[in-house]
Amino acid sequence: MNAAERLRVLHVAPTPFFSDRGCHIRIEGIVRALSRKNIKSVVCTYHHGRERPGVDARRIQPIKFYEDTKAGPHSAKYYADCKLLWLVQKTMRSYRPDIIHAHLHEGALLGWLAKWFTLNMRIPLVVDIQGGLVGELDSHDYFARAKMLRPAFRGLEYMILRLPQHLFFSSVSSMTMLQADYGLRADRLTLLIDRIEPNMEYGTAHRVGNGKVTVVYSGSLLAAKGLPTLLEVAARLLTRRSDVQMMLIGYPLEETESFLRARGLSDRCTLTGKINFEVLPQHLGRADIALDPKSAAAGEGSGKTLNYMAAGLPVVAFDSANNRAVLGQQQELVAQGSIDAFVRRIEFLIDHPQVRRAEGRRNRERAQRELTWDTAMDMVLPVYAKLLGPEKYSID
Repeated sequence: MNAAERLRVLHVAPTPFFSDRGCHIRIEGIVRALSRKNIKSVVCTYHHGRERPGVDARRIQPIKFYEDTKAGPHSAKYYADCKLLWLVQKTMRSYRPDIIHAHLHEGALLGWLAKWFTLNMRIPLVVDIQGGLVGELDSHDYFARAKMLRPAFRGLEYMILRLPQHLFFSSVSSMTMLQADYGLRADRLTLLIDRIEPNMEYGTAHRVGNGKVTVVYSGSLLAAKGLPTLLEVAARLLTRRSDVQMMLIGYPLEETESFLRARGLSDRCTLTGKINFEVLPQHLGRADIALDPKSAAAGEGSGKTLNYMAAGLPVVAFDSANNRAVLGQQQELVAQGSIDAFVRRIEFLIDHPQVRRAEGRRNRERAQRELTWDTAMDMVLPVYAKLLGPEKYSID
């Protein structure tokens, strides 16, 4: 490839991109970082979701009965994926990508099938894995009424993980778990934990004290993301402390609203509902302590933690390999599954403002220094170069 040509990457994203979710923030981060390396990207995705400036998104034809954007399985996704496969193979013929970068398990399968349909099996396929397929479906109770489907999906996951030439993992736990469960070769795996945009503004100067400490959570308000733990923590904390207020950023709201109303806590907890990612820093700038109640069993990364860190917030989270990788070994984390310990850690930070400010500064400096999407390209581009060969692409 001569200097005048640009490497072309086709991203397969079987999700309603962009819907202000961690998965979508990760996809956009990778696309933008590649662009700063003079690499062109096209994203093939579902019909719904917001357009993002500077991201070339190609969409399937609308599906009238599928407008849901929240995380988790949906019966309409099977139809959407069929339409996405058609779009991907059509785009391959016109765009002529040098490499396919698929996202999620479904993306890997669709990318591989599109290679067959276009008779382009030599195009390298890499996949970005953000958790276990069977594990995620378990967390959404997908097999509750049809347990016989679980072995079938486990077999499907085994097959999918062998289709790409290389796999990027968003968390230590998902990489370790899937490598052990499915016998994946270590030389095909790269840990690529979530990052932040290097030029995104996270200001903390406008944080104003009102005599209360603001504790924040941002993310999907779903059981798979730790909602039961979050609600129990909120109930204990707000019942015991009059100097605390909470802000929960995310959706869907029904279960959370019902819980707070039943406990008489609605006036102590602000629910923002769904917000655009662009205004997230403004909300985080009004907080003092941030929470990530997700269990390590989910096997997913946690983009929210990176946003907390970039906003200069101390983070309370469970002790897991992925949280250690993101927050650093010096971070004090909570024993897995202990709500009592989770609440005690929050109360310690409430009562020790100097500690929480010091931890917030440390988190912000670490995020800006080590955890931007530009630094992630040091892991992505060597994989591209290896798969494409020096005659096609080499790193300067």
